[in-house]
Amino acid sequence: MASKTLPENVVKSVVATSAGYFVVAAATVSTTRFDGGVAFLWVATALLIARLATLRRSAWPAHLLSCGMAGAAVTALFGFGVEAAVPLAIINLCEAVIAATLLRHIRIPERPLESMRWLGGFVLTTGIVAPVVSGVGGASIAAIAINADFGTSFARWFAGHSLGALTFTPVFMLFFRDDVRARIRSTTRKRAAETAILLLLVLGTSVAVFDQDSMPLLFLPLLPVIFAAFRGGRLTAALSVVLLTVVGCTLTMRGSGPVSLMHGTIGDHMQFLQFYLAATVLTVLPISADLARRSNLIRKLRDSEARYRMLADNSTDIILNLDVDGRVRFVSPSITQLSGFEPSDLVGRNATLLVVPEDRASAARSHMMTLRGGGAMVSFEYRALTASGVERWFETHSRAVRDDAGVVEGVVSVLRDISDRKVMETQLFHAALTDPLTQLPNRRAFELELDRLVEHVDPQRSFGCVAMFDFDHFKQVNDNHGHEAGDRARRRRRKPYRGRRVRRPPSTRFA
Repeated sequence: MASKTLPENVVKSVVATSAGYFVVAAATVSTTRFDGGVAFLWVATALLIARLATLRRSAWPAHLLSCGMAGAAVTALFGFGVEAAVPLAIINLCEAVIAATLLRHIRIPERPLESMRWLGGFVLTTGIVAPVVSGVGGASIAAIAINADFGTSFARWFAGHSLGALTFTPVFMLFFRDDVRARIRSTTRKRAAETAILLLLVLGTSVAVFDQDSMPLLFLPLLPVIFAAFRGGRLTAALSVVLLTVVGCTLTMRGSGPVSLMHGTIGDHMQFLQFYLAATVLTVLPISADLARRSNLIRKLRDSEARYRMLADNSTDIILNLDVDGRVRFVSPSITQLSGFEPSDLVGRNATLLVVPEDRASAARSHMMTLRGGGAMVSFEYRALTASGVERWFETHSRAVRDDAGVVEGVVSVLRDISDRKVMETQLFHAALTDPLTQLPNRRAFELELDRLVEHVDPQRSFGCVAMFDFDHFKQVNDNHGHEAGDRARRRRRKPYRGRRVRRPPSTRFA
């Protein structure tokens, strides 16, 4: 019936998940219930959390139903009996739903063990919140079913479920993700051989430590586990922790290992082993997450640098990196074409030394504005000297560069030669202030000059002069001889008279 209502891939996933849930639950219940109470280690919920976290919500009901039936069967066959089978199954399902829902609700976008942010959310949800909530129900069922002490049952439930979730959930999540499976299939032989050697080293060290009871060597397995995390990546780190947990629990339950040197029952030994394994997990997984984060950053940085180099090497603009003091860190090869300098000649020099002395103060102020601008773009224009000593105009767009803590560590700039534009602007400005016929300053130029003189007039001086000249009867020239003749008359320059004094024309007025 299920095959008719569910897609084939969902049916396969339900069957595989429920089968794995039954096997893992039966193994932990039958081997870690030493005094008839709750199990000291619980891995089945880790499997279900990982499966739910990698599925769409529409597929959750089928997986929960099948795993609930498997969990009830395990409790009835190996646990508290038929009466407690359904309640414990529901509590275990609720724990998995709570953990998976919280993982989705906090919206952690990273993949398993790829950042400290992911690890922090994962530990909080699956290692603390969900086991605490389910532990209340599980301890209550144990108190009712077998008259067990509530506090002891709650402590064992929380420790076993938390340790199982923290240790095994990342491994299951990695295997359930398609990209990890594809990466495993594409792994080279050399990489696979190195991973196998690392895991064998962890396995051999763990067996050697826990198969003897004469020396307290619990610190020894940490060395190959951490080494495997550094060399093998997040999957190898997770598998190393699993190997250590399986070997440690199996041999400790047989009465061997450094933990057996303690006085107490096998339950006391397993409880101490839980704390040891929890400390190991919380030591190795953060290392793995931080290494994965750094690896991703290095890969992104490598890709970004490749794109940056491509743009810098082929751009006609100059790309410049400065430190906070204005010294050149990097300059693109286009500097040679535009200014004649070689990039190696400028690295380490202060960029303001290339600016003409008149514009250095303005360039320094713009650099400080960039450093204090909070990442905002700052643009300014200035004159700089080329290698041959020629002045050219440049336009710079700068932005501050910050580190992870938000501290400004430099400036990145794009420089563009605008000398041709400046020549054009000068020509346009001159044309705007010049009469096209006579090439004399026009009325706008006169007003600007007059405003300048008035603004800078010496208050101690009480005199000044403005002269205006006019042509009398100029309209008759245009009417009698044409506008072209009038233009020639306006363009004509009278030679200065060098003889007797010329009487001032009546039409000339002074004010």
